[in-house]
Amino acid sequence: MRNKAIKYISVVLLGASLTACERVIDLDLPDGSGFPYVDAWITDQPRVQTIKLLKATEYMSQTAPEAIGDAQITVTDVTAGKSYPFTFQNGAYNYDATSTPIGVVGHTYKLNINWNGEQFEATDELKRSSIIDSLTSEFKKADGEDKEGYYVKLYAHDPTGGIDFTWIRTYRNGELNYHVGEMLSADGAFGNGDDNLSDGFAFIPPFRDGVTSGEKPYEKGDVVEVLFRSMSKPSYDFMQQVQAQLTNDGLFGKVLTNVPANVVNQQSTSKTKIYGWFGTVAEVSASKKVE
Repeated sequence: MRNKAIKYISVVLLGASLTACERVIDLDLPDGSGFPYVDAWITDQPRVQTIKLLKATEYMSQTAPEAIGDAQITVTDVTAGKSYPFTFQNGAYNYDATSTPIGVVGHTYKLNINWNGEQFEATDELKRSSIIDSLTSEFKKADGEDKEGYYVKLYAHDPTGGIDFTWIRTYRNGELNYHVGEMLSADGAFGNGDDNLSDGFAFIPPFRDGVTSGEKPYEKGDVVEVLFRSMSKPSYDFMQQVQAQLTNDGLFGKVLTNVPANVVNQQSTSKTKIYGWFGTVAEVSASKKVE
């Protein structure tokens, strides 16, 4: 069955047992403070770069997170000694990098947030990207749980020298394809890249096949895009923990915890924290129209 390596583990219980044990419980959770958190991924692309500073909502709340608009946010290219001020507009902080991209592979970047009289900082290094070779498509008839349709395959390889971490996203007709999981690779394989055994090799089959869902394959005329986002090791570790929390359910689910942040309050005696992550990525993509 396709995509076994990236599908959730599920446990099927007897219907009678579920019916017998079903009970609706109203949780009376105490109100807590809205924790501030940042969503900040800077790319090497010539476009508007966006940083979101928000307040988390209550666990049971149906409202959207509230934007924090009274901060001063700057991103500094530490390697080049250049700073880029972000301006708050329409619920987010933006910098127009259309004419001159901010991100440069190999450079270190620092995020600075001045909020409520306190300074917060985070750093990350923008790494090189892995290489997309091609996308292919093939029509297949239904086979077991895999439905009839067009199956796209990703062919990519890892550049030699060093360990390269990649965040892989798949789009269908311009929208994120939620029928396939976002994948994380270390040198085109799984794990943390500690052994460096896959350096310079092609991406393994779970990534090759992972851009198509057997439950909802592509149709003729669909445009499929695969996006690679390079990551530093700390950013890769962060994304692995986020992914683990998002798939944390079922019989073996664990108690949810806050994923560690890299934003540090420069006032060591202060108890104020900003959660979330500041990361820098280099992006490469390939697209194919299914015909």
